[in-house]
Amino acid sequence: MARRAIRGQALVEFALVLPLFVLMLLAIFDFGRVIWARNSLENAAREGTRQAIVHGDSVGQSCPWGPSGGLYATTPAASSACPFPAPSKQSIYNTVRSFTVAGGQRPATCASADTTTTGPCVAACYGASCSGDTNAVSTTIRGTSVTVTITSQLGLIVPRLIGVSTFTISVSSTMLVNT
Repeated sequence: MARRAIRGQALVEFALVLPLFVLMLLAIFDFGRVIWARNSLENAAREGTRQAIVHGDSVGQSCPWGPSGGLYATTPAASSACPFPAPSKQSIYNTVRSFTVAGGQRPATCASADTTTTGPCVAACYGASCSGDTNAVSTTIRGTSVTVTITSQLGLIVPRLIGVSTFTISVSSTMLVNT
């Protein structure tokens, strides 16, 4: 009889510990997903900013990006070789999207000129005191700063159990135009 009671006790202890173990395992997966999404968005922001500084308004650029008014008297018309010429920033947004792997969802409050309606919210601006998609300067000459900001929301499992349905991640990258 004592042997049967010990087995019953082990079963009760296992039943009490199993939910905590599963909850801890899910929390580890959620934390890993947040880290993965943040790293993916940081890389995408860097690549978008790098593309913006390389394809700025300089001599030799067949398809300048960003605000016009720099070295080009007139910006080229949209064509198959240059689908989004200056002052459009859509090429920056598209570059960011091509590097986003685990980005999450677009927040409900996304103030961006980006025409894409899915994925994270991407904003690009030129100038030292810019914010969102609003440029602080009207040129992309050498030395102008470019900031790409990405905001995304992730749906996680464990926080949902306590009533928090999403986790917001925001990253940005700033570089200087060097062409």
